[in-house]
Amino acid sequence: MIEYVTPYFRPPSEGKSFILQATIGCSHNQCTYCAMYRQEEQRFRVRPMEE
Repeated sequence: MIEYVTPYFRPPSEGKSFILQATIGCSHNQCTYCAMYRQEEQRFRVRPMEE
């Protein structure tokens, strides 16, 4: 079973789509207006294949 790291963000137009969370966080994460992924547990990383 897939365990999702929350909260995760996606546009409303993708609200009914399947989520394959292959990465966590934001690879850029330096936008001054954005605080979505500032928590340590959401730092950018690629999830291992085993997950």
